[in-house]
Amino acid sequence: MTLFTKGMGAVLKTIFKPKPKTSPTINSVKPNKSDKASKHKVNLAKIPGKVKNKWEKDMVDLDEIGSSVKRMTQKLKGEKPTKSGVSKGKDLKD
Repeated sequence: MTLFTKGMGAVLKTIFKPKPKTSPTINSVKPNKSDKASKHKVNLAKIPGKVKNKWEKDMVDLDEIGSSVKRMTQKLKGEKPTKSGVSKGKDLKD
């Protein structure tokens, strides 16, 4: 019985659709005036990107140096050197 009534409710909703509410038209929007605090917030938001751009190249170089050192230790141990410098479980010697 409940399935029948639920089905009828869906049918009635499709037949008698409520009209959507319309909001009043906005003619003009004025931006907020920027003050000292808002400028400070914007500058604070820019800092992480500046730091990343400044140090990104050096960090990539450090990663490459670290992996080359790992590859060298793999060669010294007699393991198969990998691109990342991390030994795979299947390549380890007993």
